Amino acid sequence: MANRAKGTIRGLWRSLLIVAVAGTAMIWSSAAMATITQGDFSVFGFFQSRESGRWGESSTKDNGVPSKSLTIAPPGSIPSQVVISPGVAASNGGGGSFAFTRWDLVQARQIGDIRPDYHFVKNYKFFGRFDTLILKDADFFAFYRPWYDAFGSIKGMGVVPPNLGWYPYSQNTLQQEYFQNNLHEYYAQLNFTDNFSMRVGKQEVIWTEADALSGTEITNSVDFMYHWDNFETPEYLRENLNMIKFNYILPDFLKTANNEAEFFWIPGDWYGDGVIVNTTDPRSPWIFPGALGPGPSYNMFGQPVGSGTFASEPWHPLALVGTVNGSAPVSLFNPGVFFQQNVLEVTPYPSNSIQNSEFGFRYSSLLPIGNGLQASFIFLYEDRLSTPGLCTTCGPQYGNIPAFTNPEGVILPHQKFTRVYPGVYFGPGIFDFGKPKVGSVVGTERILLSQDYRRNPFFGSTGTYYDKDLTDIVYRYDFLYAPRVGVSLANPKTRGPQLGFGSWNWTQETRFIVAGDRPTYIPWLSKQHTFLTFQYVNTWYPSLYNDAVPYFGDFVGKIRPDNNFFFLAATNWLMNGQLTMGNVFSWDVDDQVGDYTITNTYRYSRNVLFGLNATWYLGQSGRYTDPFSFSRDQTMNEIEASFTYEI
Repeated sequence: MANRAKGTIRGLWRSLLIVAVAGTAMIWSSAAMATITQGDFSVFGFFQSRESGRWGESSTKDNGVPSKSLTIAPPGSIPSQVVISPGVAASNGGGGSFAFTRWDLVQARQIGDIRPDYHFVKNYKFFGRFDTLILKDADFFAFYRPWYDAFGSIKGMGVVPPNLGWYPYSQNTLQQEYFQNNLHEYYAQLNFTDNFSMRVGKQEVIWTEADALSGTEITNSVDFMYHWDNFETPEYLRENLNMIKFNYILPDFLKTANNEAEFFWIPGDWYGDGVIVNTTDPRSPWIFPGALGPGPSYNMFGQPVGSGTFASEPWHPLALVGTVNGSAPVSLFNPGVFFQQNVLEVTPYPSNSIQNSEFGFRYSSLLPIGNGLQASFIFLYEDRLSTPGLCTTCGPQYGNIPAFTNPEGVILPHQKFTRVYPGVYFGPGIFDFGKPKVGSVVGTERILLSQDYRRNPFFGSTGTYYDKDLTDIVYRYDFLYAPRVGVSLANPKTRGPQLGFGSWNWTQETRFIVAGDRPTYIPWLSKQHTFLTFQYVNTWYPSLYNDAVPYFGDFVGKIRPDNNFFFLAATNWLMNGQLTMGNVFSWDVDDQVGDYTITNTYRYSRNVLFGLNATWYLGQSGRYTDPFSFSRDQTMNEIEASFTYEI
């Protein structure tokens, strides 16, 4: 079963532009004629079937060298085994952007999208009968999105290679991972006057004017657990929160117009630290494609198997530990031993209590600059972008932690473990996952992870400007200043965890975005306008530590103090508007990686739409630390076909 990793994954933000630009075309066209109205009640939505596969998936050559153990029996002692050769993992036999010989199913999803709306107060009358006195108008809206993905039933082992030792999906896991009964959103819109309104319920707040990688859009965490960002709209990916939101429209003054103040209060409904990802179950196609550090992983039989990513982690991996000189390679003169490796998150998530309330405020105005500069100023006080790392406050006896159980084994309290480094503990003769499968396993290594969850301030500004005199472009901007964001630290010599004073710290982050939209008529392409969108993103860490890494576990790379990213998108309406085509090219300038995405939605009839989408990753290969695009995505090139029926 895949657990939700709600911690900070710094640098995970790849091109949500795909979902913001390309995916939006399908939603626009699908919702256009899908509304049923009966009096004050209306409902619209659609049913959709989506099937997708990946090309460029790597295969593994059977050329691995197994680990070798030696039995030693000092006089008067019990014979034991030590590792004298760690072996070599099987090499990658191909894969990448231009490898078309290997395909894999990753999605067979059936989706419902039902959105009822009930207008229950009109002209101060509740259900047309009772005078509300102060409530002028009100609606109740809900968004119900159930889905079933047949992928788990078709492929009982998912996409995981067999040598990692994972077991087939259980029925319980299938129900949790591939059956979703999701009431995604529900709220009441309450309008007291023409100027003052409230929205109460489970909702999302979108205050940015940027298309993707927005600095100010951090309130609603993005959920990548059940789908990566290919061809998904941001609305589907965001995790909605229970909140109360206030809007007040102010009068014009000092030559300004469209003045509005907004405020929201989240009374303790924490659900994610910015990004929610799967880091525990590589059977899922949507496993987080990040790195775990140098060196291979070892399965329960002591065989080297992995390439050092979350997607290639064995079930209950073994850790190889040198017994004489930990810095030297394991050899006949420097034997090592295996420990069962158990990684545990020991920090509880922030409780959903009113004491952990979060807040946000935005003031918007149309300023008298040029043709009119629409500007918004934002302040957020939220529990986001916390510090992840090893537990530096856990005591030397890890057994003081209460009992913990999981489906595979039981961890008993008051076991005697030895603390080697902060957050790293060894228990010889203690086996968290049962009897070892190989003789050279001598105990369990427990790695305790923790996060410093706390509410931090965020300052932002966003807006638009329409230059109708020179370029006929609508310019958009977005700016964020975060004085406290968490980063992981790596040991500069070993590129392993920073164990001296801690494995994390706080730093500052700024993000500046400039974007533009322009409809352009291209006669040879379409009889209608082509909608062009461009966006440039600069991320700067003014006080970044030299040893900062993108997220905990990835000690092979680093965070760039300054990073540049851009994308260009074009949306075309072809065949008299029946076919909507979106094209997006994105590129990380510093890391030389990116992707090209194309989406196509064809309206076959009034209620039937067909879609065909593809994403092709490009650039340098073998990189796992890129801030916005992982080079491992080159083995995740995806093509998707969809069928949509509007109700």
